[in-house]
Amino acid sequence: MLEPQTPAEREAGASAHASFRDRTGIIVGESGLRALEAARVAVYGLGGVGAACALDLVRAGVGHLHVVDFDIVETSNLNRLAFGDARNVGQLKTDAFIDAARGINPGIDIVADRIFFTFETAPSAIAEDCSIHADCVDSLSPKVSLIAALRGRNLPFIASMGTAGRLMPERLRIGRMENAKGCPLTRSVRQKLTKLGVPLDFPVVWSDEPAVKPVPREGQRGIQGSAPFVPQTAGHFMASWIVRAILKDSARPLTFLQKGNSSDSARRN
Repeated sequence: MLEPQTPAEREAGASAHASFRDRTGIIVGESGLRALEAARVAVYGLGGVGAACALDLVRAGVGHLHVVDFDIVETSNLNRLAFGDARNVGQLKTDAFIDAARGINPGIDIVADRIFFTFETAPSAIAEDCSIHADCVDSLSPKVSLIAALRGRNLPFIASMGTAGRLMPERLRIGRMENAKGCPLTRSVRQKLTKLGVPLDFPVVWSDEPAVKPVPREGQRGIQGSAPFVPQTAGHFMASWIVRAILKDSARPLTFLQKGNSSDSARRN
């Protein structure tokens, strides 16, 4: 006669057959898990926002990711980089991300490009085989160029705006670019896109919290303050939007989602 199992033995037996997708499956169902596994998503920029967005997509079960970044992990990144710790300081961000992603899902398919974003190079970084894209670039000129190229090619995407110098994630909003308010980076991007004739009907994540000004440096870009709360929360917003877009459109080809899927949660002033 078999001895009854202890709770610890039952838990160990269940864990042997568990998947990191199990709890997500309760929410999205088997068809949703299959759609996420089949999805191909590109994330441009693996800073505070992009790292959180990309890692969320891994945890949600997205099966194919294309990530683009040029930088290495620096000690000053560790206060906000979702996959960063002292062990990977000096490592390429793309490599550090791959290590973290495969620690969650060893079978994930990842393409990583090391590209320095400029106005000229940003459009060539676009992964044409991906069905949805996340602009997490933090420099103005390359961001404008990337957005213009994505919108010009009618590719579904969501873009992040300014998150540095802020402490209040509850001030983040998600909605259409034309309705975003209170963010200096948003204003600058919108002005440049308007000059280029780019429609402002795409979704963005932005904050209307006034930012602490950067520390000035002579002849160089100022040093911006940062904390984990706002950049990472913006990344969570973006990943959630992407996952919901994948689930909504899993029964038909992805089309230009910006108009239909961007829920404007901006406060009306």
